[in-house]
Amino acid sequence: MNSFFRYKRSFSVIAVLVAVLFSCTKVDNQLGEDLIPDDEKMKVFVDTLYGVNTYLMQPDSFATSGLTYGFLGSCVDSVFGKTSAAFCSQFMMSYFTSGEEMFGIAPVFDSLELRFTVNATALGDTMKVQKFNVYELDTLLNYDSTYYADFDPSNKIKDEVICSFELTGLPSSEIVVKMDSPNGLKFAQRLMDTTGGCYTGDSLFFNRFKGFCFMPDETSPQDAAVYRIAFSGIEMVLYTRNHTDESATAIKDTVQVYYSFDNTYYYTGRVSSIKHDYSQTQIQNIGDTLETATPLDYGYIQSLGGVATFVRFTDEFVDELCAKVKDPYKSIVINKASLLWPVKNISPEAYSIAPSRLGAYTDYTHFTNILDYDYTYESSSNTTLMFDGYLNRTFGRYPTDLSIFLQELIRDPENSPRTFVLGVDVDQTSEFNQVVLKTGASDPPLRVALTYTLIR
Repeated sequence: MNSFFRYKRSFSVIAVLVAVLFSCTKVDNQLGEDLIPDDEKMKVFVDTLYGVNTYLMQPDSFATSGLTYGFLGSCVDSVFGKTSAAFCSQFMMSYFTSGEEMFGIAPVFDSLELRFTVNATALGDTMKVQKFNVYELDTLLNYDSTYYADFDPSNKIKDEVICSFELTGLPSSEIVVKMDSPNGLKFAQRLMDTTGGCYTGDSLFFNRFKGFCFMPDETSPQDAAVYRIAFSGIEMVLYTRNHTDESATAIKDTVQVYYSFDNTYYYTGRVSSIKHDYSQTQIQNIGDTLETATPLDYGYIQSLGGVATFVRFTDEFVDELCAKVKDPYKSIVINKASLLWPVKNISPEAYSIAPSRLGAYTDYTHFTNILDYDYTYESSSNTTLMFDGYLNRTFGRYPTDLSIFLQELIRDPENSPRTFVLGVDVDQTSEFNQVVLKTGASDPPLRVALTYTLIR
């Protein structure tokens, strides 16, 4: 019995010690708060601000000469209207299978082929058959020049069609086009003509062969699809035979000559002509972004130089934001300024073509970002910006954080920008993306959820 009470007392002592030890680890977060003078205390607040108006704009120019793809075809969307595309590119001889012998002695033409692969994605109805023509350019493209989507190839090509082909579906294998038309055969003979030293220098070659233009045929359906073709996957192959001597009686070898459209290794110029026609849609008043314009219920965003959403913070918004700083406080620090962009129609179809991320720009034509969306820093530092901008599929919206933008607006409300353009992420400008958002005049209207700290 005494042994039992001895153990019981021991357990009681241990329990008390444990309780004392754990109580010693508790941190008093309020310790010393009474010692801070009232004029040095900070307070955190949460509020909601309204007054975000939206309009529509389209960039004055969209550079396509730097894209790795050529765009080709025509499609019609019930919301975004008609998109049509053609592309032009130079090519350069990459190598002869015969080496320095080139075409050899008494060369004879065999065949000429154009080969390319189609990207796995397309915009529109790929079940419809489209016909495309290939023309020879008669105007030189400069590798170091910038060309834009409004490039008009119709007055820069020769009249004769070199070859034609059809596309439907999404071909997974390489497409081979036989260039065996009369004009194709004439072109092949020109390729085999080495007089003038055209194969001895880039400029001499480009002066003779200025490139190709790929265009939809006039009879091709307008409501089909726009395809994307990588320049690195386009090549032309010329097959010839040479002989042992000038008598051309004994064939020596079959020669293959490869011509590349890839400018990774060759200084070839290229450009895609991309046109957007919204005349038969509800997308109207593009470019009407003045304060006197009527704010729109919905924002439209489309890649490939298409429509984007112009955002303006109203005078009332700015006045209410600046009024947050009032006696006895002297300054404000914005901790978070969340602006959510809801997708209009949430559906698997809408998600499949919606951009995975949106960006915010002070100049959408040149992709000059607002400070919150510093995509260059994000890429170089391998970090994720607080800006976010990624599509949240669960809630059907794009969250954005505009803390720096609004902090600058408070610092200098008279001179700091009150507008920006919401468009596709800078890495998705050449994707097939489009989305409709509920914006300033929607119900409920756009609002900024603001978390801020006031400092005395």
